Amino acid sequence: MPIHVPGVRNRRNKVTATKRNVVAVLQLTAMVDMFTVLVVFLLQNYASTNQILPISDRVSLPKATSTAQLAPSLVVTLSKESLSFNGKDIVSFDEVRRNPEWVIEPLKEEVIESVTRLKSEKKKDLVVTRKEGGVKIFPYEKMTLQADENIDMLSIKKIMYTLTEAGIKEINFAVIQIKKYT
Repeated sequence: MPIHVPGVRNRRNKVTATKRNVVAVLQLTAMVDMFTVLVVFLLQNYASTNQILPISDRVSLPKATSTAQLAPSLVVTLSKESLSFNGKDIVSFDEVRRNPEWVIEPLKEEVIESVTRLKSEKKKDLVVTRKEGGVKIFPYEKMTLQADENIDMLSIKKIMYTLTEAGIKEINFAVIQIKKYT
């Protein structure tokens, strides 16, 4: 006697299809919860890795192909309207441009005041960020300069000179990275 595949058979001994009462239920609550967690996770990661320092809308940053990742630091912004330090306007751009002196006194005073305040707050946990030529550079001795791409070089040199006179050891320029095509 031959071996037949199990199942319901008709009178000719052929397997017939039967109706199955199967209902597939989709668990929407679990899916909504999963997507909510995923969206929150992606938003938090995007917000923490996207932008390190706030870019002023008054400044059109220059473009560069060779860049390095910036760390959070104090920010000096030079636009066509004014010179500002950490979002606070110090002097107008015309005053910076017309000033025959190399040191911009209001900026120097603000930077010194801010650095001394940071030093007193962080005395317990002084973290060395980088050693350069045997000189320890602390986080409060770094500055990021955001300058409009159409600003003259003499004004930028005045700001850099003022910052070094105020005790800043490392000055970084904020730029927009473009891809280098080879």
